[in-house]
Amino acid sequence: MKIRIAIAGYGNLGKGVECAIKQNEDTELYGIFTRRDPSSVKPVFSGTSVFPIQDIASHKDNIDVLIICGGSATDLPVQTPEFAKYFNVIDSFDTHAKIPEHFAKVDAECKKSGKVAVISVGWDPGMFS
Repeated sequence: MKIRIAIAGYGNLGKGVECAIKQNEDTELYGIFTRRDPSSVKPVFSGTSVFPIQDIASHKDNIDVLIICGGSATDLPVQTPEFAKYFNVIDSFDTHAKIPEHFAKVDAECKKSGKVAVISVGWDPGMFS
């Protein structure tokens, strides 16, 4: 059984996550969720599904892990706690002074939902260094 992973946000980080998922036999990419018009997003691999991010909660039964690829300044402080209501999540929040605050918000949602979150995973900027 493969781990079904979805990506929220599709910039350079999302593309890197897509490539990493394809390299592991025990994972499969469920799809990409974007704020852009899904028809304008061109995934690295053909056949990858792209969905509007506002529909993400309706996919909760199809996704094991959601990797959130937004920015730490404005996206992750809002998206990670919200998405933790529905999914096991991973993010790369890297505003170091605000990690305890971010942790508290995400932890509160995970305790309510019974989901698991791994925050502040150091892909960015390490991925591009």
